[in-house]
Amino acid sequence: MATTCIDWHNAPRRQYIITLEDEVEIETSDGTVRRFGPGDIMLAEDTTGRGHISRAVNNQPRKSIFVTLE
Repeated sequence: MATTCIDWHNAPRRQYIITLEDEVEIETSDGTVRRFGPGDIMLAEDTTGRGHISRAVNNQPRKSIFVTLE
């Protein structure tokens, strides 16, 4: 992620996101906030609706692998 915050958006498709370096904070439409760091795997499947917000932790960009399911 190059920016420190990406406002509400949807996943472009169902995909696993594997964080390799640094951290990201994800806020879902129900207000839940979770932090993902190196080695964490997240299933992004909010392809409709309000989506989620992505925030870089400590203003550091993260490195991730995206594995699409469709």
